[in-house]
Amino acid sequence: MTLLFKRLSRYGSFFILFTVTFLIALSHQTFAQETNSQVLIETELFSAVNTIWMIVAALLVFFMNAGFAMLEAGICRTENSINVLAKNLIVFCVAASAFFLFGFRFMFGDSENPLLGQVGIFVDFIFPSEGNLNPFPQGFEYIRGFWENRSFAAIFFFQLSFAGTVATIVSGAVAERIKFWGFILFSFVLVGLIYPLVGYWVWGESGWLANAFNFHDFAGATVIHSVGGTAALVGAWMLGPRHGKFGYDAAEEKFFFEKENTAKFGPCNTGFSTLGCVILWLGWLGFNGGSTRFLDYVPHVITTTMFAATAGGLAVLLYSPLVTGYKVKLSSIINGLLGGLVSITASSAYVDALSACIIGAIGGVLVLIGEGILETKLLRIDDPVSAVPVHLFCGIWGTIAVGIFAQNSSREFSSIYPVIQQILYQVLGCGCVVAVTFLLSLITWVLIGLSLYSFNLNDRSHIQNVSNGVGIFTAVRRGLRVALEDEIAGSDATIIM
Repeated sequence: MTLLFKRLSRYGSFFILFTVTFLIALSHQTFAQETNSQVLIETELFSAVNTIWMIVAALLVFFMNAGFAMLEAGICRTENSINVLAKNLIVFCVAASAFFLFGFRFMFGDSENPLLGQVGIFVDFIFPSEGNLNPFPQGFEYIRGFWENRSFAAIFFFQLSFAGTVATIVSGAVAERIKFWGFILFSFVLVGLIYPLVGYWVWGESGWLANAFNFHDFAGATVIHSVGGTAALVGAWMLGPRHGKFGYDAAEEKFFFEKENTAKFGPCNTGFSTLGCVILWLGWLGFNGGSTRFLDYVPHVITTTMFAATAGGLAVLLYSPLVTGYKVKLSSIINGLLGGLVSITASSAYVDALSACIIGAIGGVLVLIGEGILETKLLRIDDPVSAVPVHLFCGIWGTIAVGIFAQNSSREFSSIYPVIQQILYQVLGCGCVVAVTFLLSLITWVLIGLSLYSFNLNDRSHIQNVSNGVGIFTAVRRGLRVALEDEIAGSDATIIM
């Protein structure tokens, strides 16, 4: 009995040891499965957070349309407010149609061509499934790798909100005297063709500016603001000033040097303008914050954006009385803030807070200088909301500032070139985009102006002059501008088509 007990004890010990070992191994496998599941859950959650933030940022940028509308309606005269609001409301519809039709493929589709993106129409949105939670349509592998952990629909919506901003910039510079359809047609061409073309050079898969010059433009100081500002400059120049501005007589299409009635062109509602500025400021946090590929960079980008806007507003507050000798105007503070925001757009993920303050302050002062340049007798370009100084001048400055202040310690920025060489590449890249945009905008404005003029049945007597090669520029201007009586009466009662 004793021997049997010893044998059972020996086998029992073996059984117990085997059981314990089996349980440990099983528990380890179970723990490993739980750990892997936890990692999978965390990965999916991080992907969801990236996508959700991009959608939130896109909604903030989309809400900037309300800011632009209120800013322009408040600065322009009351009798033209309806026309201004209607243009700002419908322009996103036009931009969305053009971008969905061919603009997005042209700008972000896979392509090995350094000049042109993918040629095609429409964009396909594939339903997510259990086997493919984040499907991308064929031909967009580049942005899938660039924007990791984001859904295709979120990327499209974010870029669409950017595209709509480009056309909205033009609206303010041509306000109070452009025909409704003239603006609509130009916006369609701008968002569908011009903006995607130059945007591909910077943000596309094989864009030549990014690859040849290491050109950097984080959130669009060149691609969006300089492009929109250049198109606005050409449009304001082609249209000519508002009747009475700079002594301009729209009936005679000549400048008379009597003193203009400046009170006539004062803002109609400064409350609207101020609220519009605050909305734009808020939207800019999504504009820049949504552009970073790394979620952990969002707080930094938002901080530099805030400091640049603050510095732009304070710089105007100090610059106006010290240098110009005039009292500070509310519109100057508004434009100084916006100038600081545009200036930091190209580098908000590349620079520290102090550099952001310097960039924003210079941008704010540059707006006031730019306004003075446009109003000289040599140019006399009428820009009611200062869209050209804010977006074009500050967009150029912000692009150049990348070469001066950007730091290689940022994961968003990399450059092997000395500072002077990087600055040169930034200047050349921005210059190429502005030059091409200017040329294509000029061609587009001319073609639209001549087309509208030719279809103007109430003014057929001038077509013979055009056919004889006389007054082409005048014909374009008359085709784009509303009739003088409509400009004077305004659009409170109806939208001038």
